[in-house]
Amino acid sequence: MRSDDNFLAVKNGNYIVSAGERDVLVKGSLLRYSGTTGQSETLHGVKPLGETLTIEVLCAGKLTPPRIRYSFYMPRPSKEDKALKKEARMTSHNSVLDEDKEDDDNDALKASYDKEDSSTPKWIFMNWDACSTSCGEGVQTRAVQCLRPDGKPGLDCDASQRPAETRACGKPCPQWHVGAWSSCSRSCGKGFKRRALHCTHTELILQRDHCSGLRKPQELDFCNLREC
Repeated sequence: MRSDDNFLAVKNGNYIVSAGERDVLVKGSLLRYSGTTGQSETLHGVKPLGETLTIEVLCAGKLTPPRIRYSFYMPRPSKEDKALKKEARMTSHNSVLDEDKEDDDNDALKASYDKEDSSTPKWIFMNWDACSTSCGEGVQTRAVQCLRPDGKPGLDCDASQRPAETRACGKPCPQWHVGAWSSCSRSCGKGFKRRALHCTHTELILQRDHCSGLRKPQELDFCNLREC
């Protein structure tokens, strides 16, 4: 609707507010912004994007539920890409034993036997799988088997010596850190105010993409001190 207070916003760090038509440059590509005067507000791009692009909606004033439609095209993987991916997957599955790598934290696969007692089965364990979560409290698992020297399953490994199949993992998650609101951009009438917003992790400032999975605090808003 023409009278609502919902506006499209391109997350490109320039903080440019525009009610009219304009072109938005995004790393070798061009987005055409229709402005807010028409029945609908649109962003249109025809070239491949050179960077990750985030489109947001600034909702202020009358919080009318916006109706948003979007479409985009992804590059189709070539036959060469599919073949390389399949080969890498097969290579990782074929890495069964590694007797040369030292195991500092039970991370490597071990398969060593005493020559004096070559018939005794041993506990064999695989590499740890990836953590179940990229941050926060997660779990890692690995396969553990009782094997004989000929590679066949064994039945009489010492149960008390069985290596752990799971362990806790994870690291602190990034989080949003907001600053104080700035002064209104106008002394009267409708203006804008903004505040600093950073993605932080253990007191380090990261790129915003690291906080993309979190609810993003509002950093730009309307302000109206008094009528002009």
